[in-house]
Amino acid sequence: MIKTNKFDVMVVYSKQDTFSARDEEPTPFSLKSRCAGYNDSYSYLLLQCKKKGIKAAFTTSKDIIGPGLFQSFWTFDKKWIKHECQAYSETLFDKFSPTTDKQKNRLRLLTASKSITTFSNRKMKTLFQNKLYTYKEFKKIAIPSVEITSSSLEDIKEAKVKLDSILQDHENSEDFSDKYILKDNLGAGGFKIYKIDFAKSGFEKIIEHYKENQKEKSSTSFVLQPFINCEKGFVFNEYNGFIDLRIILMNNKILQTYIRVAKKGNFKCNEHQGGNLVYMPNGIIPWNVLKAIKRIKSKLDEKMNLEHSLYALDFIKSNNGNLYFMEGNSGPGIDWDPTKKVNETKSKELIDHIVNRLGDMVQANC
Repeated sequence: MIKTNKFDVMVVYSKQDTFSARDEEPTPFSLKSRCAGYNDSYSYLLLQCKKKGIKAAFTTSKDIIGPGLFQSFWTFDKKWIKHECQAYSETLFDKFSPTTDKQKNRLRLLTASKSITTFSNRKMKTLFQNKLYTYKEFKKIAIPSVEITSSSLEDIKEAKVKLDSILQDHENSEDFSDKYILKDNLGAGGFKIYKIDFAKSGFEKIIEHYKENQKEKSSTSFVLQPFINCEKGFVFNEYNGFIDLRIILMNNKILQTYIRVAKKGNFKCNEHQGGNLVYMPNGIIPWNVLKAIKRIKSKLDEKMNLEHSLYALDFIKSNNGNLYFMEGNSGPGIDWDPTKKVNETKSKELIDHIVNRLGDMVQANC
C-alpha cells in the first residue's frame, strides 16, 4: 500500500518555474534563475505555517496525480528536504495559473473533488488572468484592448482597425500615441510585451512575435493596446518617469501600496524587467485611484464572493492626468529584493497575512 502524507496545506507552484522533489536540483527554484529568491519566500511561508501549527509542504503542478494528491513534495527545516512519496491536502495555496490545455486539465484534476479548496478566488483568477476579459469587464476605466487570434496579416489588420475605431471614439483619445503595445493575453511579469510601431514593420513584428509564442504553446492569443503617454503621469516624491501604482487588497481592505518605476530607456515597470519597486504609505493613494478601486470592488462583488480574497490592482496615469486600470492580479508575488530591507519586511508582512488566512481555511475544512 502506498503511503500518503496528509498536510493541512499544500503550496502548489507551476512546473514551468520550479523543480519537483523528484528532480535532481537541491531547491524548488533554480539557484541560477531569476526566481532564486523565491526559495527564501516560500521557506519563510512554510516556517510561518509551522509556527501557527499548520502542517504545510511545497509541491509543483508536475506532481499532480489526483484531487489534492501529489506524487512528491518539499519541506523546509533549515534546508530544503525532498520527499519522493505521495502527499494529500484539501487546502491549496495555488500559485499555478494554467495557460495551455494540458495545464488546464491538470488543474481540473487537482480540484475535481468538492472537498478541495483553493486560496485564490477562481472566478477572479479567470477574469484577471485574461487581459481581454479584464478590459471587457471594466471598459470605462481599463486600457482599450482588442484580441489578435492568429498570425495572419488580415486578422492583425482587422484588429488594428477595430482598436483604432475604439480609440477615436474614446473620451481621452488625446492620451494615445501613434505607437501600440502587444501583450500575451495570458502573460505575466512583464514578459512577452512589445512596443509596436506600424510605420516601422509593425505588422511583420506582430507576426514574428505570434509565431515565436506558438512554439511554446499551441493556443496563442495576444491583445493589442494603445501606447499611453504616461512618463509624466504619476509623480511620487523623487520618483518620476514610467510609473505604475499597485494596490494590494485582502478582505476588501487595502493592505499595501507600492510603485514600480521603469529603468531609464524602458517602459516596463515590472521588477523582472528591471523596474524599481518602492513601497509607499497607503495614505499617498490619490483620490481618483481610491474612487476607481471602489468601482472595481463593486463590480467584482456582483460576480463573486470577495471575502478573504487577496488580489492586486495596477494603475497608470497619462500625461494628461487621466487614470487607467492596467490589470488585476489574483496572486501577487511574495518575493523581495534582498538588497532592500524594507521590501523584505513588507513581503514578510504579506506572507503573514496569507498564513493567517490559510489557518482560517484549514479550520473551516475541519
